[in-house]
Amino acid sequence: MTSSRNSITVALVVAVVLALAPLVSPIIHVDVTILSEVLLYALAVMSVNLLLGYTGLPAFGNAAYFGLGAYGAALSIKYFHFTFIEAALVGVFLALLGALVLGPFLLRRRGIYFGLLSIAFGQVFYFIAYRFTSVTGGEDGLTIQKAYVGLPGSHFTFNHTPFDEMALSGDVAVVFAFWIIERSPFGRTLIAIRQNESRVRYLGLNTDRFIFVALIISAGIAGLGGALSSQLNGYVGPLVLDWHQSGDFVLMMILGGAGTVFGPLIGAFIYVIGKDIISTITPLWQIFLGAIFVICVLGFPKGILGTILAMRKGASIDVDSDTPEWEANTPQLAANKNG
Repeated sequence: MTSSRNSITVALVVAVVLALAPLVSPIIHVDVTILSEVLLYALAVMSVNLLLGYTGLPAFGNAAYFGLGAYGAALSIKYFHFTFIEAALVGVFLALLGALVLGPFLLRRRGIYFGLLSIAFGQVFYFIAYRFTSVTGGEDGLTIQKAYVGLPGSHFTFNHTPFDEMALSGDVAVVFAFWIIERSPFGRTLIAIRQNESRVRYLGLNTDRFIFVALIISAGIAGLGGALSSQLNGYVGPLVLDWHQSGDFVLMMILGGAGTVFGPLIGAFIYVIGKDIISTITPLWQIFLGAIFVICVLGFPKGILGTILAMRKGASIDVDSDTPEWEANTPQLAANKNG
């Protein structure tokens, strides 16, 4: 009961902080578009968190779904003049389609092979975007105009604060969904798969189905982040599909805290704000940002939020520690075991 109240309190505090951020950002001289970038990156990091943080699968290629969402939205606006909402839906649909195509291949592998195969498929999409110059713009990418919102009776575009509010709404919705998933039998089963997939199979559950559903959800979240990102920047290039982008998402997740609801927000905030501040000071910002990552990983083995939560619970900082709580809290697993 106490844990549930603490989670609700943290959620309310985070929601209030994010809601007030557009008003506070001019006071602290932070561009509101940077805040939007934090929120959209957080969506991509959440997609990685579902696969890697909760399910234990090395999601090293989620930039593929992020990029598919970005290109889906950009292409629909440039060539078909879709509205903001329509373009976002197209981006999410294209990301889901990509996951449906790649899913059967990825489900055949586990561990590092899952990660390598996801990177390989992501690079395929990257080279398609890079080479298909007549449609995607190739290396130069695509520049798009801001689209009309698409609501009935509305003929305006999103600029700055309204767009930030839209990104905030998307983040709140996804965070709330994560909060529900984490406490559901489905979420408990994903955690069980991460800890001991063989045992879950022994209990009579088809882990491939759970992983496939997690992959679809992850792709949809990443696609939404990509679709909104291309419309925020008014541009999309092949680098959004590159494996370096996937690596950034994984680093942000590890930095904030894998397997935590709010960890992706913290990781995305530190990465984007750190990049923005350090890059204005020195052209060697990657080196200093990398040093920050190393310090945080050494000082916070479970990520910033994950380590704090573990310390509060009095748990040892052991990423691979096995706790039987998931089995007790998952009725289907308990019933299968007792039956």
